[in-house]
Amino acid sequence: MITGVITPYVLEYGHDHPAVYALELLAGYDAIARVKTRGHWQTDVLAGFAIGTGAGYLAHRRESPFILGVLPGGFAVGLKKRF
Repeated sequence: MITGVITPYVLEYGHDHPAVYALELLAGYDAIARVKTRGHWQTDVLAGFAIGTGAGYLAHRRESPFILGVLPGGFAVGLKKRF
């Protein structure tokens, strides 16, 4: 989840503000912590990183500002705005 959240920020602001790339350290820290606490296998963490990066990329490149997500107990609605 953390990778999916930070990827749009990195893609949007990374070329103007290189310090934004430091957000990737959060994803790395989270991945290492999950493996070290034996909460997940390394393959789970790598697959989650790939899926999160893909979802963040798609959210960043999306033309429609309306975001609708289906969840197990309901749904989530959001709007995307570029400033």
